Amino acid sequence: MFFAILWVIGTNVPNINFARTMKLIIMRHGEAERFQFQDKTRSLTSRGEKQAITAGKWLSDYLGEGALVDIALVSSYVRAQQTYSQLSEQVVVSQKQVCEDVIPEGDPKIVHDFIKVLFEDSSQPRVILIVSHMPFVSYFLEEVHVDKQSMLFDTSSVVIVNYDIAIGAGKIESIYHPV
Repeated sequence: MFFAILWVIGTNVPNINFARTMKLIIMRHGEAERFQFQDKTRSLTSRGEKQAITAGKWLSDYLGEGALVDIALVSSYVRAQQTYSQLSEQVVVSQKQVCEDVIPEGDPKIVHDFIKVLFEDSSQPRVILIVSHMPFVSYFLEEVHVDKQSMLFDTSSVVIVNYDIAIGAGKIESIYHPV
């Protein structure tokens, strides 16, 4: 009798699906030159280029062969663009979008809202990469983490968040720090 009640209740529940999740990959740029008059023009050092390449190899291995990043939101700052350039030689990215909202003083809530809108679009990205800066990456992680957890990012650190679209938050799935 108990089984029959559960079966009837289960059949009357509309559209029961597993939670729809996506991967949010949050990355800080590689090591950059010392501060200059215009922060946005700072380039990666040779160490920063190597960090970005190594992080790209790690990400490629982590995501698996044939894995695809649907969209990359990349800061307009030179060092973030250079980091993306090195990373994208290791990882296939369908679409890159230069995003002024992921600069160091960007607003994490605005970017979070934008990501929600991206998912509502017909393309429904499954993997989104953000290449940005401190303190934005720390604040953004806190914004999207289910427990509002944050951390400090080293240069070229990567955090992968398993993001549940239904609740608008996720948990850390993996962390990469350069050596």
